[in-house]
Amino acid sequence: MKLSVLFFWLKPVKKVILEPFGWAILMIIVFTVPFLRVWWWIFAPLFLSIELRALYLWWIAWDYGYAKTKWVMLEILPPKQILVPLKAMEDVFAVMWGPLYNQANWRERWCEGALDNAPGWMSWEIVSIEGKLHFYLRITAEGRSSLETILYSHYPEMEINEVPDYTRNVPKNIPNEEWNVYGEDFILGNPVGYPIKTYEKFFEPQGERISAEEKRIDPMASLLEAMSRLGANEQFWLQVITMSVSDTDEPQFRKSAESIIAKLAKRPEKKTKTIWDEIASVLYDLVIGPKKEGSGEKATYKWIESKVSEEGEREMVLTPGEREIITEVENKLKKPVFRTVIRGVYVAKRENWNPVNRILTRSYFSHFQTQNLNYIRFSTLTRPKTHYVFRERIPFIRTRRMFRNYILRFPSFFPDRRKECPILNTEELATIFHFPIKISGVVFPTMSRVQSKKGGPPPNLPTE
Repeated sequence: MKLSVLFFWLKPVKKVILEPFGWAILMIIVFTVPFLRVWWWIFAPLFLSIELRALYLWWIAWDYGYAKTKWVMLEILPPKQILVPLKAMEDVFAVMWGPLYNQANWRERWCEGALDNAPGWMSWEIVSIEGKLHFYLRITAEGRSSLETILYSHYPEMEINEVPDYTRNVPKNIPNEEWNVYGEDFILGNPVGYPIKTYEKFFEPQGERISAEEKRIDPMASLLEAMSRLGANEQFWLQVITMSVSDTDEPQFRKSAESIIAKLAKRPEKKTKTIWDEIASVLYDLVIGPKKEGSGEKATYKWIESKVSEEGEREMVLTPGEREIITEVENKLKKPVFRTVIRGVYVAKRENWNPVNRILTRSYFSHFQTQNLNYIRFSTLTRPKTHYVFRERIPFIRTRRMFRNYILRFPSFFPDRRKECPILNTEELATIFHFPIKISGVVFPTMSRVQSKKGGPPPNLPTE
């Protein structure tokens, strides 16, 4: 049995007691030990300075720096038909990686209130309000120009309008007696190094036998169809928050991917010796001594040298499945990546509440699952449902927290902006969020779209 199973209770103790009250526990120890008690005036400022540092960084980052940030809500009106490939949407995410990325230095963190990890983010949202579909993007005023430039370059017939935040149309204290809400955060089911099924796999390779439009299978159509069927006083919000990150911000992402490749390619993993390994090696030599070789007068003594094992050289023969996994993992490493937050929220009045509509996104994300790579599932840590103690109170608190985080566009475990945040590259994000290829069926009369095609004046138009 692993020690982690026996000491599972240490993690909540650390989070609830040691982290917030560690300095107080240390001060109690100082006042308890007689020879330390007289030096309390040295220990007290030392322990308090640790907490004051955290409080100061929180104040200048969120109460000062973030409070000055101006956000804009943009509604996107796509044309009825989009013939450009989905690589255009991938390029949109790739271009927006730059304006969102920033590595704050010491002065920016301590004097200007810049966040130290993934300071820039934006939100991509698909919303159904009583069956009427809308595409929204929420971004800072500074990044608006970059976003509009890249969108118009790929989708010249698109319209972009600044609108009020649609979340203000519902009460902020739901769930309450009149309104109810249910939401789920979504994460990756396997390690982050594995990619999900992307839009390249939704292409029908039948050459010239079918038209180019028919060759493209758009999983977005099923989501929009389901969202367009909502009735009166029903709303469904899908939100994808993207934060630009690099290997410095997410070192475990590349390590996870390289570990997967090394395991499948039969490569020995490179392990660097830590200081504790060096200490253990020295103690071993002092206790055991050199190794004796031979006997009698010809006996020799040699110190054992630590060598990296060369066993398990790369095996050149790979199965087709293993070769596919290695290729897909390497492709994910090649492109810019984002730390993301994916959540779906269903809001409705209690008399119009339909439990079936709570989980519309589950069926949508099923399009992107593969047995040998990765898939998207809901997070059990934030889902407003529990099967054991406090079966009413815990769901209520989780629902309130999720609704607040959606409105503020914050991660699931804010202020922790890493936990339960999947790492996706530009290709994966373009697969999940893109504008529909063709608006038809039930979706056609319910989607806000460009009504007519726009074009410039003819060059020979008389001016007088």
